[in-house]
Amino acid sequence: MNWKRWRNNLTERIRRGRKQLDIRRLRPAVQSIMDSFSDDWMEKAFRKARERPAPEIDHLPVDFELRQSGWPRRLYERVFPVSHVARLHYRYEDRFLDDYMPINAESYIGRGSYKFVYRLPWRMVVKVGKEILPSDPLVGSTFREVATHPENFLSDEERDLLEHLQFRRSRRERERLEFKFHRLGMERYHYWRVREALPDLVLPTRFFMGLRFRQMPLRNLYSAKITPMDSQIMLVGKHLKEFARGGKMSTQGKIQQRFFPKYDFEFDIGRFGKIKKKVLENIARDFRRLIDFTEMLAREEKLILDIHTENIIITLPDFELKIFDFHLFDEHLYEPSLVYDTPEKDHVEVIERFIESFNLDTEVPS
Repeated sequence: MNWKRWRNNLTERIRRGRKQLDIRRLRPAVQSIMDSFSDDWMEKAFRKARERPAPEIDHLPVDFELRQSGWPRRLYERVFPVSHVARLHYRYEDRFLDDYMPINAESYIGRGSYKFVYRLPWRMVVKVGKEILPSDPLVGSTFREVATHPENFLSDEERDLLEHLQFRRSRRERERLEFKFHRLGMERYHYWRVREALPDLVLPTRFFMGLRFRQMPLRNLYSAKITPMDSQIMLVGKHLKEFARGGKMSTQGKIQQRFFPKYDFEFDIGRFGKIKKKVLENIARDFRRLIDFTEMLAREEKLILDIHTENIIITLPDFELKIFDFHLFDEHLYEPSLVYDTPEKDHVEVIERFIESFNLDTEVPS
């Protein structure tokens, strides 16, 4: 008997068994989360926001915009504006649209790394997914987990919709559609991971497959595109970056310093206005919880929670910390730190400097 082969086979069977056990443990949890965030529940959560008109941009107490695209993209958004988006379902044995969301050229707020953000006429925003490639760093281990077991992360209706859309399509088109639906499941999975750990800090978010309509120069002619989307309540507040003051140039290599310069900055807590010490202590405590969760993910799962200063907001007038963007990267795919041994410490260090700017007399427990 070949003992080495027998040992390797036994080891492989144990590994597969553990993986299947983990999947069986995961599936009920994920399914329960999906069930708890049904359309009925989400509609109730968003109902008040839908009944209130969106505030004018000039009236919002914010002085920092989301990242803006270059002039070719901004010109494109003007010449070929997005007119509306809608949710895409599979009903009545065909694709079915509902939840019409009107958009115009003035609705464009800005962009994130993976989404374009538009404000709606009511107090909500919709984020339209940008095209990404399978080689993107976001498409890591969590994406492969969704692709291996999509039934854990996509509803039955969403999988029926995918099958319907793939019918009589070329192999390339079928693969592109499958990739988009798996990305939808991955976005939902990332959100679930953060929400399970920090439920009171996470902004309720509904993820769905949508259809985006862009107006063409000819009258009543539109181009439609299927892409993952999500919607959130529009928060009034300040992004963490709004409290930053520019400082000296960061330590970088010559190439990065020449073409991709970065700057260290300090925080000015005075931009809050007058605020009680107890409120600052509560904000600092919530930041400590966020740091603990970020460090746990990096230490135990080698995942980087992409929480930077543009993904965190402190609401006004409640002064509550809220997270509104959720992306998990594999540590080996994320941009390495030029200063620290692991990349998550870049985020942690910035947040710790923000807490220090509170000038609290005592250490705030996590």
